Amino acid sequence: MTSKTPAAFQVHQTRKPLNQFSVDLQAAINHATKLSTYQKTVVIAFHWHNDDIGVEPLERELLGVFRSVFGFETESFSIPLEDSQWILLHYLVSWSRRHSGEDTLRIFVYSGHAGCAGRVAETWHLGGQCNANTGNLVGPSINWWEVRGYMERHPGEVCYLFDCWSAGSGALSAYKGAEFLAAAAWDQMTTASINFSLTRVLIDELRLLNGRSETLASIYSRIFSCAQQNQAGSAPVHIPKPNSPSVTIGRNRSRPAITRSSDQDASYVLISMKVREDIPLNLTEWKEWLTRHIPAHVLSAKVTIEGAFRGSSLLLFTVPVEVWTMMPANDPCYAFIAHVKSHNLLSQPLTQTTLPMHFPLYQEERIGHGEAQTKGLSVALDVLRLVE
Repeated sequence: MTSKTPAAFQVHQTRKPLNQFSVDLQAAINHATKLSTYQKTVVIAFHWHNDDIGVEPLERELLGVFRSVFGFETESFSIPLEDSQWILLHYLVSWSRRHSGEDTLRIFVYSGHAGCAGRVAETWHLGGQCNANTGNLVGPSINWWEVRGYMERHPGEVCYLFDCWSAGSGALSAYKGAEFLAAAAWDQMTTASINFSLTRVLIDELRLLNGRSETLASIYSRIFSCAQQNQAGSAPVHIPKPNSPSVTIGRNRSRPAITRSSDQDASYVLISMKVREDIPLNLTEWKEWLTRHIPAHVLSAKVTIEGAFRGSSLLLFTVPVEVWTMMPANDPCYAFIAHVKSHNLLSQPLTQTTLPMHFPLYQEERIGHGEAQTKGLSVALDVLRLVE
């Protein structure tokens, strides 16, 4: 057994032409930032009749913001305790049919409890109550995966906003016709503080937008940054509709998108890419090579090359969170490394430097004296001069 990843022992790995990276990146940027317009946007929020969390006040506030600030049609539904799944399915299908249309956006909002579903589970249940000790649902429940597919059969765009435990599980079923904003991943609990809940921070972000149009991917990016800054117990998850632009939240007409107050507020994702071409060893040649393969308008979108290495086909990039979520999800040429708040701090020109490395004290027996003398050893390490 070994703690090394399988990739450490692979000689021949899948690689991608660098010019194809620019194509993927440009598509991700367009899908994350392109503003769409709809003739009508409608929102339905549903919760359980036996809800033991007290989600209704926040649900009403969220619907109030959608209605008064954005001008959306809103509706609320309480899931009954008898024939729960059939009645909810019938209600949501009827609502979707009434509000179907190619130029319509339908938003489904759920707040409450949910079971924990792994990636290979066959069901994912929602419920109004759960056992505080075990986390298991108590009382009536519904299998959301048997309900969700019917919501996406009618014309129009669809997105889901789920504020519950294991909320990312809602996007794991076979249906891939909608965008999903979840309070936590499929194996995570949500935060215990209502002030940091997905619904609370979403309300705050929508109020800041004040009716201006913004993609859900960009809204997610700011919510994610807020979760990092507040050290929330779990971070929200964004699952886009494959090969489609992120839906737009706005007053049904194009308006200037909100901008960040400063770059310090932005969150980036450090990713690696395995390229097919050999990276030139000469710094000047390397810069020219990158210029030829990646158009300037792509790199201008706050996408930064953070590193390249001799003897390796690996390149490191930072991209905004909203762009990363829209990139191909299962491409083996791309790998997530970390969330970061800055670019490479060592990429600035440095003078040749020595860093002291202090080794532990050791005993050296001096020949001819028969005594031990304690010595400290300090070694200087030459650091490679870094050049922009």
